Amino acid sequence: MKILLATETLHPGGAEAFVLRLADALQHNGHQVTIFSFYKNYYNKGFHFANAPQSTVGHAKIPFAPFFQKLDGLFRRLNIDIGFVDFFIKYSLKKIMLATQADLIHSHLFKTDRLCLSVASKLGVPVIATMHGDYLHFFKSNRSGIPISIHNYSSKIKKNLVGLNQLVCISNEQMDFFREEFPDETRNKITKIYNGYPRRVISDNKIVRAKLGIESNHFVFGMVSRGIPSKGWQVAIDAFLLLNDPECHLLLVGDSEYLQKLSLTYNHNKKIHFVGHSNSPLDWINIFDVGLLPSTLDNLPTVVMEYLYCGKPVISSDAGELETMLNNEHNQAGITIAIRNGLISSADFSKAMKIYREDKELYRLHTKNTDICFSPFDMNKCIKSYENIYGNLM
Repeated sequence: MKILLATETLHPGGAEAFVLRLADALQHNGHQVTIFSFYKNYYNKGFHFANAPQSTVGHAKIPFAPFFQKLDGLFRRLNIDIGFVDFFIKYSLKKIMLATQADLIHSHLFKTDRLCLSVASKLGVPVIATMHGDYLHFFKSNRSGIPISIHNYSSKIKKNLVGLNQLVCISNEQMDFFREEFPDETRNKITKIYNGYPRRVISDNKIVRAKLGIESNHFVFGMVSRGIPSKGWQVAIDAFLLLNDPECHLLLVGDSEYLQKLSLTYNHNKKIHFVGHSNSPLDWINIFDVGLLPSTLDNLPTVVMEYLYCGKPVISSDAGELETMLNNEHNQAGITIAIRNGLISSADFSKAMKIYREDKELYRLHTKNTDICFSPFDMNKCIKSYENIYGNLM
């Protein structure tokens, strides 16, 4: 089957990582896969080849891109719904569709869906979309009067949902949202499939612990995520400071201006290690004892799959599907902390960290259960489910 996977960007992020891993797995199953990423200036080559080294990536050709981007920005501020950049993206998408003779488009994220539908409708090609959380986020913001970057969102979301041949949700929260808010537009179109994660060899990074000054008998709490405040970096730091355990370390993997400022604030603390971005997060996760994610805005975070795959119990918020991810048929592999009024309590998070430090039997049990909790995210299960959908659409 000839499949085009479409995404706005290919830089480190959960949705983007899934696009690459999906492409890699589909190719291994004998499909002809092309990835189309809208913006070449948001393409990370290292990220691409770390996740899908055999995959071909094409980008939209946007002449005088800075000029047209500024012009589009001006139109947005004037509330004029015209996009010159969108025109070039659609033109490039049509060319790559015709060149590859794609049987279908598998799109990711709201704007990608909208532009793919515009092209696919003219070519008679079906479009399937995986939901990664932006539809729900934009909807809640729009309803609350919070400005979003999409004009006429209410009409555009309905047009997207009517045009899509199939919607794949990755959490029960998403499924409930579409069925409650858009029952007519999504009737008989919704399927739930967990994002898959490929089983790979995990390297041994004991030497890194030594380089960071972490003794072999010391306990490491670690966090990998995008460098934005909503992921809960400050909560993780505050909880670690409250723990006040001289034999514990906090290892933070990610990069942004926000994280660089945090690093300057806490660089005096030799137990807190800011190590920057990594295209190979498993190398770092492998030296954790417990993985952290105090996020207030997540659906099915890839990093939690990575924690589980590496055999690391997890302390997280209860956002999205996290409670289900850490409990498989009463086999628990983590502790979740409730989000209250949009916030995570650092004190509660610290108490969970203390539990793992003091209750060795519970820690060993949760470590043992990580493989059971990872099993729903096995890439082979994910691929089979998508192949069934592709076959039905064809």
